[in-house]
Amino acid sequence: MDEQSRVGSQELKKDRSNAQEGGARSLAHTASGHAHALPNGQVWPGENGMGPDGLPVTHGQIVALNGEHADISMDFARSEDPPRIEQPWRNEDSNKHLGKLMDRLAQQCYIDLNKTLTEMTAQDDAAAVVAPKVNGLSAQGLIDTSEVSLRKKRMLMDFAHDQRDRFTKTLVLSDWSRNAEEMANIIDVRVWQETQRNAYTFAANAIAATKFKSVGFKVPAPNNDGAMEVLGTGKASWVPDMGYLPPKRLTAKQLLKTLKNMNVTLATRLNLHEELPPHMNDFSIANGRATFTVPGEFDVDLSVADEETTSPFYFIDFRFLFSPSSNDLNEHIRAHLEFQTNRALASKSLQGCYDFLHTFVLTHKINVLRSQGAELIREEWFDCIKVENMRRNLVVHYWASMPGPKNWIEIGISSGKKHTAGTVTSRNPTPRLSVRWFRKGQEVTDEILDFDWQTLSLKKCLMMVIGMHCFGKLGVARDGLHTLATENAANAVVEVELPLFETVAPEDCALQLHLPSMKKPLIVRLEPVTGLFSISPATNATVHSERILNSDPQVDVARLLASLSCAVVQERIRKQAELLDWQVVRLPVSAKPIFGQGVLQQTIFSAPGWCQQWALAVSCGLGGERWWAVQLSESKPSESSKTVAKEVIATRELPVKDVLSEKVLDASRATLLDIERLAVAEVSSTVLSQQLRSMRIPHQVEKPVAFANDGVDARQVSTGAVYLQFAALMRDVRDKSWEAWATDSVRISPKGIEASSEEMTADGKQTLVRHDLRLNLAPGKMKRLQQLLSNSRDRDVAMNGHGGLALRLRSPFGEPFVEHIRTRLRNLERLDRYVTTLQKMHYSLTTVSMAKLSFAYSDIAPVLHAQLAFASNGTGPMRLKLEPADSNPHQRIRVMLEQCVNGTAKEAFQLFAQLLTFTLPTLQALERIESIHMAPRKVIIRIRGAAWYSLAYKAPLPACAFSIRLRPKRQGNKTIAHWHVEHTKDQTDSAAIPEELAKGLKALWQAKGKGWVGVGSGAIADTTGIGAVLEKLDELVRASEVPLIAPEPEKPTGAVSKLPEQPPPLPPQAKEPQKKPAEELAAKAAKPPAGAKKKEPEYIELD
Repeated sequence: MDEQSRVGSQELKKDRSNAQEGGARSLAHTASGHAHALPNGQVWPGENGMGPDGLPVTHGQIVALNGEHADISMDFARSEDPPRIEQPWRNEDSNKHLGKLMDRLAQQCYIDLNKTLTEMTAQDDAAAVVAPKVNGLSAQGLIDTSEVSLRKKRMLMDFAHDQRDRFTKTLVLSDWSRNAEEMANIIDVRVWQETQRNAYTFAANAIAATKFKSVGFKVPAPNNDGAMEVLGTGKASWVPDMGYLPPKRLTAKQLLKTLKNMNVTLATRLNLHEELPPHMNDFSIANGRATFTVPGEFDVDLSVADEETTSPFYFIDFRFLFSPSSNDLNEHIRAHLEFQTNRALASKSLQGCYDFLHTFVLTHKINVLRSQGAELIREEWFDCIKVENMRRNLVVHYWASMPGPKNWIEIGISSGKKHTAGTVTSRNPTPRLSVRWFRKGQEVTDEILDFDWQTLSLKKCLMMVIGMHCFGKLGVARDGLHTLATENAANAVVEVELPLFETVAPEDCALQLHLPSMKKPLIVRLEPVTGLFSISPATNATVHSERILNSDPQVDVARLLASLSCAVVQERIRKQAELLDWQVVRLPVSAKPIFGQGVLQQTIFSAPGWCQQWALAVSCGLGGERWWAVQLSESKPSESSKTVAKEVIATRELPVKDVLSEKVLDASRATLLDIERLAVAEVSSTVLSQQLRSMRIPHQVEKPVAFANDGVDARQVSTGAVYLQFAALMRDVRDKSWEAWATDSVRISPKGIEASSEEMTADGKQTLVRHDLRLNLAPGKMKRLQQLLSNSRDRDVAMNGHGGLALRLRSPFGEPFVEHIRTRLRNLERLDRYVTTLQKMHYSLTTVSMAKLSFAYSDIAPVLHAQLAFASNGTGPMRLKLEPADSNPHQRIRVMLEQCVNGTAKEAFQLFAQLLTFTLPTLQALERIESIHMAPRKVIIRIRGAAWYSLAYKAPLPACAFSIRLRPKRQGNKTIAHWHVEHTKDQTDSAAIPEELAKGLKALWQAKGKGWVGVGSGAIADTTGIGAVLEKLDELVRASEVPLIAPEPEKPTGAVSKLPEQPPPLPPQAKEPQKKPAEELAAKAAKPPAGAKKKEPEYIELD
């Protein structure tokens, strides 16, 4: 086999080479060796061929027969090339690449080989019967006689043969592909020839078809002569005369008698001999004919030819009894109708006549409805209905342009059989018109369509069906809304109205949906012609919902309408919220419901002035809208998104329906403002309640209620209140002597955001919320303050004669404010202590309020006033203001007095008030002394503390200094304070005072006067005598004045003159800044000088 393959391959290669060589030689012979005859005996030679007579010629020369020679190379070069043949087949998709063909061939060979080997393996290898072997060899030698082995060899040979044929063909194609361009040119010529041949065939066929179609346009030649003869003479000479004799015309009497006889014959036969069909019992006889009437269908006139009872009736006339119908039948229809009726009468008598005419009328009614359907398509129902014929049935699709399953009615002729179990009727069923209604591809069997078959109107039929369809869809939506309202809202307020189908026309069938906050109800209609939903009034939400309803047939209409109604309410609320500058807060979509079940729409607003942790939300469902105060938190940005999202962590429902009446729930601007007040109150109450709960302070929250003024239609909004125990709020566990100065019930009610109360914080403006605090004073508490505040105009605090107290608080929105309440009440208690202290000291109060306290502490002109301005937050330091500002002696120690009054000691204010009394005469005396030595200034007054001063003199007066200090002394249960005046000896100054001054001081220290007494080393005085002591001391120093010595002239050596004597330095404690509390300053003022034997108290004690 291998040798055969090698021999076959060599022969194939040889044949292929011969074929290529032959083809090449033939092309070369055609191109160069073949001579072309030219006109006038000229011959087109080859390249180096032979000319005539055997003469050699070269390229470009020709030899004429007469021996003349002409050069035509230039003429050939000037000749135009023929046009190129079109090559459309080369770009067609049917052309495949040869390489791909070889790949597929190799793949197929591999697949066939695997298949062949598998089949060979599956062959049964049963042992064939062989002859016994001798010495291990069979009798046949090497001959294979196994059937299985031969079958396997045959299968392998078949495979090799088939594959060899395939590869041989591929080899031929590959050889021809080497000359692909030449083959393509041949194919171009072949395609061009086929195109030309097809064009000839098509032209011939087109001419024949045109000739065949023109046959109908031929007009036969008119017979003008015959026409003129018939019109002129009334006869046609070319028509043969049969010689018939016309019958004699009946007279009137004969005709009347004949008709009467026919009437008698018909009456006798119909009443006695004929079995009338049930539907033809209504008949009348007149004029020789019997007229049978079938209501709503037809009238037929029948007659008989003779008196024989077996003779058939024959047809006379026919009329339709329904509209629209034609009174005059077409001649062709009448002829057909007469023929068929007579045949039915002949075969089945009156029953057959009725069956035929009844079926004819039913079919004609269907045809009339079909023509009306075609008319509707051309008019307003264009592209909305589709009319189809199915045998004798009429199928009308309505709402044809709507997506989803289709709707149609099918009008046809039914057999009239009643499919009722257990019912047997002897009467044959009568066919009738029947209608089947298919809605969304499913037949409707629970609705009865009562069409008017006597007055046919397909439009009315469609409107009836469409009206029932619209009512059904809207009814399903109504039932779904009721179901949603029942399932998701315990107190549903949605109102759904749908009129009865019998009371309105299909175009007026509408579903009304109304929520209390809607200005107008939603009206949902279905357009009868198009089947599209129409929702009014038109808004952005309704337009979007219409688009969804008309494009998605699987949408839940009830849920969508419920969501739409809520969206309309939300849209109206948003418009009013924009007027109030409410901003919508966007939250990420969450699968967990935020405001409970049944919420279809929700919007979260950020009101002006609200902090970022709280927002106002409205949720809407079929139970109406519900308002919420929600607490927000910012989630950390994820790795994919760097934006900070907000989420709701707590919600508090606002009692809007309990506070605001239903009549005012109209989403107006005033209503939203009231809701905002409720929300602010709810947030404040929530924050306060949470803080009180964490502090374990008993409290109770009162829900807001609605109330109206007597005789006034305007409503007022109650924001609720929080009641807490005064003792648990104000008790200080460190102060065991504390007693409650008010009853145990404190009422705190929020009153909304202040109109213009914004304080600046590190983050910007912060809104303040106003709260009203009300309580009753305990009996006998704050009587003096009660008398002062009863007629006060302070808007932040008010008292009445019965002990009622009202305070106005302002706290940052959304932040805890229990400490602020405590501070406010402590400030009131502090104010009462201040007032009591001032009245005990007989100071004249001018202004008493929570903001400032003003009083006069000197009645001698000029009247001296002091004003304490309290911090707005109640915890800051008080500011002291003294009047008159330019002449008040206490201006020297104002800062120290302010530090004293802001001290933390319980008696700080009492010490401050006593300092005003004790230091006033001393400071006034110092001012008088300073005014005496003003020009030139020879005295220096230094302030060591609020009750410790230094009086220093300088040249030309003797250089000396005196200490003026207020020191207390305990006497029994009282502490008495006196001024101590003594000479200060400076160790750094070696100059001694003049002897005369020393003698005067010694005499002064040993003398006594009104309100003062000398003690040897100084003088002690009270407030009445301190001024006299200081004036006497100043007189002594001025009396010892030393005259000034003129300075020496400057020396050329550049020596500097002696500087004037510097004042004595301050003691170490005076050099330190005033940074300690007021009680320490008072202690410094009361500290005795060095060398004293007895230590006095460091503060002034009260009685």
